[in-house]
Amino acid sequence: METTPKPCNEEELSPYAQKYKAIGHPIRLKILCLIAHQEVPCVGDIWRCLDQPQPVVSQHLAILKRYGIVSSEVKKTRRIYSISDPFIRGMVDSMICEINEEDAKGSKSKK
Repeated sequence: METTPKPCNEEELSPYAQKYKAIGHPIRLKILCLIAHQEVPCVGDIWRCLDQPQPVVSQHLAILKRYGIVSSEVKKTRRIYSISDPFIRGMVDSMICEINEEDAKGSKSKK
């Protein structure tokens, strides 16, 4: 007798749980938003925008890299970051769209 796999079993959910845990910190979410929004996001731009010390931002970026969420490449003297995980990229894009919609609704209601 064949058994069909149950949807959302622990083995299937585990990688997603790890991704959610990795992006769950507010600074990491801000980093992802900055990377998604900027043309050429380098670490210097990111820590200046966040008003956080460079080592703090680098530690958060290291966690995102460890889980395969972001990747980086060196261009001349700059390390450029991008969101490499399509699932997370889609989620960040959706989050940014929703925030922009909420901001637009809020500014319309203030007029």
